[in-house]
Amino acid sequence: MTSSIFGVPEHRWGTAGVPGKAPAPLVTLAMREAGLTHPQIPDAPARLIRSLTEAVTTVLGESVREHVSVSIVGVPAGRSGVGGEVV
Repeated sequence: MTSSIFGVPEHRWGTAGVPGKAPAPLVTLAMREAGLTHPQIPDAPARLIRSLTEAVTTVLGESVREHVSVSIVGVPAGRSGVGGEVV
């Protein structure tokens, strides 16, 4: 699982063609797809999105909550590897 938080300067992003005026955090989480489809946790993606948004808001402040974007990239089995071995 990997995640990234990149800082994008205020003048380099916008919404609906209007330059942004507040921080717009973008979090990308890449993980094995099986972790998102566990039968005992049917709402895993929603829980991850809520938790990551909460973490970013805790660090950067409540004012960024409505601007936080979270993307979860599920990697199918057989399309990743560890130590040179496909998993």
